[in-house]
Amino acid sequence: IAQALFDNCFELTDGPDAPDVDFLEMDKEIIAVFTNDTITSNNAREAYAQRGLQIPAGVADSLFKFEGYKLYQLGNSSVTVADLDNPDKARLIYQVDVKNAVGRVFNWRTVDNPTGSDYYIPELRVEGANNGIQHTFRISEDQFASGDRRLVNHKKYYFVAIAYAYNNYRPFDPKVVLGQRRPYLEGRRNIGDGFNPFYTVIPRPITDRSLNANCGQYKML
Repeated sequence: IAQALFDNCFELTDGPDAPDVDFLEMDKEIIAVFTNDTITSNNAREAYAQRGLQIPAGVADSLFKFEGYKLYQLGNSSVTVADLDNPDKARLIYQVDVKNAVGRVFNWRTVDNPTGSDYYIPELRVEGANNGIQHTFRISEDQFASGDRRLVNHKKYYFVAIAYAYNNYRPFDPKVVLGQRRPYLEGRRNIGDGFNPFYTVIPRPITDRSLNANCGQYKML
């Protein structure tokens, strides 16, 4: 890792920046809208591509490229991005990805082994729906509620969106320890509302205007 950092002038592989998320707070309903077109984003217009630090020089497929988004609901305001794999603290509510040959993606990690040698096991990082990228999401249920799961007006809910990239220059072979151990790469920047590592959203009735369409009735740009 140290040699790879040196060779790359100590520039980390950040992964694709998370999208900006706008939330429409409606009556017992929330609409999340993803955008990713600012020039400050390394994934503007979903064109992220960055060389992987530990990908050997000279291979034809040396770039991690944007692959998809995940949207999580958090259990409370103390949950961090490090807790996203803990279902007691975070629940995945939407996953979308580029429509291509990439579906389920596994990273490989080492586990304790009595022999002292490295032993690798696959760890599922994303169950790719492979239906194409979507930018508008309707949220009407509280994933942490018991019983009636409908959203409650005037209650705070917490969400996080991330983007992830993919590279598999060579399928990993655990016997000879060659190939791409970590084809899944989560972005680590632009997560949250700029002040917190999450978004706080409060559904509420819209009383000052009349909406003439429901979510999904017309295309949202």
